[in-house]
Amino acid sequence: MIKLNRKLVHTTIGLAFMLCWPLFSSGRQGAVIAALIPGVNIVKVLLIGLGIWKDEATVKSMSRYGDYRELIKGPLYYASTIALSSIIYWRTSPIAIAAICNLCAGDGMADIVGRRFGKKKIPYNKDKSFAGSIAMAASGFIVSLGIKYDYL
Repeated sequence: MIKLNRKLVHTTIGLAFMLCWPLFSSGRQGAVIAALIPGVNIVKVLLIGLGIWKDEATVKSMSRYGDYRELIKGPLYYASTIALSSIIYWRTSPIAIAAICNLCAGDGMADIVGRRFGKKKIPYNKDKSFAGSIAMAASGFIVSLGIKYDYL
């Protein structure tokens, strides 16, 4: 149940952030201010992941195995992708939408579906399943289409 909760947060948090983009101005200043939100998370994840700051609740909610060092891998990449997509492609390109949707919905659903239905593994990576990979591609694509590009 904890893994499911973690993945549901993983799946929704970036999408919720992206849906708030219209609250910021469409200029460069809006991009920088919006990118500060995941930027603060990057700093927090780095401090905890490097062992400088102790926060067991964050470690439990963001790691798979309860090891604080895990935060400087996946969670750091997650927050960095969202911040960079916001700064580089701010409301000007569907690339940001596709990147964030695939990161959030795609990766989150891949784990949920893969653990439940992923009996047949991919030959070159036994940790991944066909079901999870298909769920990743399909959910990332569907969510990308669901976000209206005209508000960008």
